[in-house]
Parts: sequence; C-alpha cells; structure tokens
Amino acid sequence: YRTASDGDHSAMEPSREPRVLSLLSATTEIVCRLGMAHCLVGRSHGCDDPEFVTTLPVVTAPKVDPNAPSAVIDAAVRAQAAAGGPVYHIFNASVEALRPNVIITQDQCRICAVTKDDVQVACASLGDSAVQIVTVEPKTLSDVLGDVMTVAQACCVPERGTRLVRHMKARLDVVRATVAEVAIPGIERPKVAHLEWIAPIMGSGYWIAECVDAGGGEMICGKAGGNSATLDGPERLQEADVIILAPCGFSIERTKVELDATNLLADPAFLALPAVRAARCFVADGNKYFNRSSCGVVETAEMVAEMCHMELAGLWGHHGQRFVNLRELDIFCARSGAPASIKSVPGPEASHGPQPHAEQISGATIQPFAKRPPPVVAERMTMGPEDVVKAQLAALQVADFDTAFEFNSEQNKARLSSAAKFGSIVRGTSFNILLDGIAVITTAQPVMGDQLGSENNSASVRIDAVAPSGQTSRFYFDLGKSSADAPWATEGVRIEC
Repeated sequence: YRTASDGDHSAMEPSREPRVLSLLSATTEIVCRLGMAHCLVGRSHGCDDPEFVTTLPVVTAPKVDPNAPSAVIDAAVRAQAAAGGPVYHIFNASVEALRPNVIITQDQCRICAVTKDDVQVACASLGDSAVQIVTVEPKTLSDVLGDVMTVAQACCVPERGTRLVRHMKARLDVVRATVAEVAIPGIERPKVAHLEWIAPIMGSGYWIAECVDAGGGEMICGKAGGNSATLDGPERLQEADVIILAPCGFSIERTKVELDATNLLADPAFLALPAVRAARCFVADGNKYFNRSSCGVVETAEMVAEMCHMELAGLWGHHGQRFVNLRELDIFCARSGAPASIKSVPGPEASHGPQPHAEQISGATIQPFAKRPPPVVAERMTMGPEDVVKAQLAALQVADFDTAFEFNSEQNKARLSSAAKFGSIVRGTSFNILLDGIAVITTAQPVMGDQLGSENNSASVRIDAVAPSGQTSRFYFDLGKSSADAPWATEGVRIEC
C-alpha cells in the first residue's frame, strides 16, 4: 500500500485501505483499537465489541445452539470435533459479496472460532481475487501482544500497533506495581482458580494464567500457555483462595442461568470450599474478558487484582460492572435494565442472496432456543397441532427431552415409558436429524381429521428436515385430542421411506 507520508503509515489513501473481514471477536476489537474500524466490511457472529461492529454483516454461525445448556454444548461440540467437520458455518455468498482483501482468523482452537482451513474453503468462491489470510494463534500473553502487531501490519498501520502494545504493557506494569505496594512480605500470593466452563467443570490456562500473575495471584488448575483441563469435581478447587466463575462466551447473566440449571450452588462439595465460605468467589464477564485474547487482557488483570487484594477493591471500577461477588449475583442480575441471558444468533444479509441452511440460524426469523419448563395445560389449550409440533421440535434441538416428552399423548408416553427412553430412541434412529441444530426444518399446514376421513380431534403435520450434508427426511406427526376440551398431543410419528 502507498502511504501519504513515508514516516506515517496511518495516513493511507482511503482508496488503498484494506477491506477487512474479521472472524474472531478479539481481532475485531483490535482492529477498532487501532483506529481502523472503518475498514471492517464484515464480522463473525461472535464479534460484539465495540458495539458499533454489531451493525456489520455477519458471515458465520455456530452449528451448535449457543443458548443450550453448557453440558449439551460441550457434548455437541465434542461430537462435531470428533467427526472432523467444521464447528461453524460460513456464509460463502456473503464472503463473496463483501469482497474482502484481508481475512483475519485463528488457528489455536477449532472449537472457539472459524479456523484457517474453514476460511480457505470459503475463499475458493472468490476465484482469482487476491486475499490475504491473516492467522493468529494466541496461547500466551506475549502471543496476544504479538497478535496486535500482526493485525496492525495487516491493516498497514504498524506504528499504531507499536503504540497500542506499548500502552497495554504500561498498564499491565501499573497493575503489577500496584499489587506490589499492597503485598505483605512473607505472605504467599493467593491461589486463584478460574473456571472456563461449568458442565463439565474446566480450569483454564493460556494467557489467563499470566493475567492472574499480573493481578497478584497464582493460578491453580491451569498454567501459562496450557490448555483448559476438565476437573473431576469441585473438590479440585479445595486449595483455591479465590474462585472466578467466567465461562467462555458467557455474560454474567448467562452464567447465573447456568449456575441455577446445574445446581452447582446447591452442591455441598462446592459450598464447603474455603473460597466460597470466605466469600472469595466471584462471577465475571467471560465473554469479553478472561477468555478473549484481546486488549481486554489488561482489564482482566485489573479485575484479578481487585478480587485478590481487599486493599485494591474498587480501584479500577470493575466491581459491579464487569464482575460481582457470588453473594451479589442474584440482586445484580435482577437489576432494572439487565441484559437478557439469551444470546441472539444473527443471520446473513438478505441482499447477499440465498445461502444453504441460512433459515435455521437467521436471528431475523428463528428465535434462539432456550431450555424452559413444559407449558402448563392452560397454555397448551391455546396451541394448535402445528404449534405443538414446533414446540416439540424446538425442545429436541436443544436436547431437552423432558419438555419434548411432555408434548406426547398419555398413551404415547406409556409406550415410550420415560423421557430418558424417549431420548435414547430419538438419538439412535433416523429421528436424530431432528437434533441437528443447523438442519433446515419446515412444517406444512396440518391436515385435520375431517380431511383424513376421521374425527375432528385428529390431525397430521408433515415435517421436512434437510441436514447440512444434503440428507432429506420426511416425517408425519400424528396428533390427537382425548376430548374436545383437551390439548393437542403427539400420538405417534411416521417416517416416509
């Protein structure tokens, strides 16, 4: 790129500035911190900081519902990874329409975001267009700082990258110096456990261990540059002086929902932990901090310092905003204006044309599925046959077999015997396509009993399911009402051969 002056690469001619497509939330934030937000032409579904970037076109979507329970997400992602396929969907038509000449992705964790291999497949649709694929692979704090320079170089503003890295290092040095001021000679640093996931319980490592070190703590259940390890129970947290609950991708509000659902806070082993009994357990924003390899590593270190050292509580202003004490969690999440715990999944731009399977993951037409209690009889009385089928499918797609089971008739429940048996049948037969979070599932208008040559208290709803592989299956849900004033219920499902 030609610059306006040989000495300042930040004054490029607008016509020669890069068209950047960032597929990692951390690098999107870095691009903006470099003052190059105007060069972004698109983003991944997970890019949300600064808020401005949520106005950009989205070119990816998860193949696993991000609002499913964490145990379901973990099982689904592990199965997807074991199968060898991509964990994310890329809207190739959108990539082509946006005409990027710089695409930033990562190659550290195929579960966390789109990988370089995924991008190279998508770039095949760009033909002979010259596209620079920039790959980051952060594992340590030095890697994170190095990624700032890598992104700056790709954006043709290396001087800004140098300045930003210098600024981040200076702020981290301030944290270290402040911690040293309040450290008591002869007293060991507090041992800190950061939980990156709740079901199963997982520790952390990577750059987070170094953020903990900068904040005056000593990480346990993880090490600098190391992978997140699955723990065999809360007992592994016995030696922790401070526990930080900040699951990857979860806001504070979402973490509360997950804690309630897993009953971790009612587990005697967890409640007996020294850190919990001493009120040294905290819940932090694990979406924008801790697990995100961005400029937010500085704020992460500051938060750790506030949590570990009572003398520093409130110093950087993070308490009550980016983290709270576990004992404050309920009232914090009940505050007026608290954001929803459900994460929306935006779909592709309609102007980019048709894209395979886009309907199932478009936030404009499909509401995120979240596990919820089965509807009471009064609610079900307002539901028609198609409504019942759609609700049953929504429950199946988050593996909520208890709710899906409740939409069956009493006779069908008796045949199936239990929700657990029902779940094993769905998983182990041709019905398992209904569990695919990205399969395109459409319902036809119900055929009522009088059209079937039977009583009006019966109906049939046709379902067509198309998997990402192209496999198509057709099902017929047969529904009935035990009486005129009873709700519709599924009596059986037929598969068209």
